[in-house]
This record gives sequence, structure tokens and C-alpha cells, in this order.
Amino acid sequence: MTGSRQAWPVELLADHAGCVDVLADWFAQEWAPYYGPGGPGDARADLAARCNRAHLPIGLVAIRDGRILGTAALDRDTATGPTPSVVGLLAAPDCRGRGVASALLESAERLAGQLGYDELFISTSVLQVLPQRNGWQQTGDVEFLNNERGKVFVRHLTKSEST
Repeated sequence: MTGSRQAWPVELLADHAGCVDVLADWFAQEWAPYYGPGGPGDARADLAARCNRAHLPIGLVAIRDGRILGTAALDRDTATGPTPSVVGLLAAPDCRGRGVASALLESAERLAGQLGYDELFISTSVLQVLPQRNGWQQTGDVEFLNNERGKVFVRHLTKSEST
């Protein structure tokens, strides 16, 4: 990886279902209270359920030369309820700050527009600068299942994002 920002290829998780096991391990490490041992979540099942092409949940994966760089999905956000929402947005640690998360977010926006949605939500406790930098507007607060507090953002989609 050269330079600080690159155009990162983002594809449907359905086309790379073999990535599910690696991503499940990432989820267990990143969100241990939920997906780790003893947590209520099942990362493999959640990721496998995102291997769709035309209906929610739909997973995305940033991948280059066979290397997984990050993931996100369009789904119903259990923390806030709006549909669709960007969920499970995660970049590989050595890819953070290089535009991978932004590429995933932009791909999710395009996909939501292609599916006919007028708006898209994301709730986060840690990535609040990312949606703001990408034109999202804060719309509220949220308390997650782990009692952590976060912000909810909305992106109003335009016709240019759905083409």
C-alpha cells in the first residue's frame, strides 16, 4: 500500500463468501463483549446471512489481491431500528486511516440508492468523524447493548448516488 489514500475495491460479500471465517475472527476480536467467547452474538451466522445480492442484509468486503481489507453491511440496525443502516463497518488495523472505511461507506451509500432507499443510517460510538467527513448528519444518540453511548447519523441519498 503506497500513499495515504487509495481507491479501494469494494465488492459484495456474496461473491467472497470464503472471507466469512476470517471476518468472524475479526468481529470476535473487535467486538469481544458481543461476538467473543460467552457473548450473545454469532459472527459467522451474522456474516453468512449477509451473503445476499438484492435484499437486506447485504455484506460488502474491501479486498485486493486476495487480501481482506475491511467489511460493512446494509442491514437493520438493532440499536436504532432504522432500515437500512450501515452495520459492522470494520477495516483491518493496518488499513485504518487509509480510506478503506470511507470506500466501504461510499459503496454502502451507492448500494442503498440502487435498492431504492432515500436515506441511510449508521450508529457508532467510535467512528463519529468518518460519517461527518463523508457528509452525514447527526440525528440522535443511542445506547448500545453494552451500555456504551454513541451517535446516530443519517445520509440523505441523492439520485446521483443511486446510479
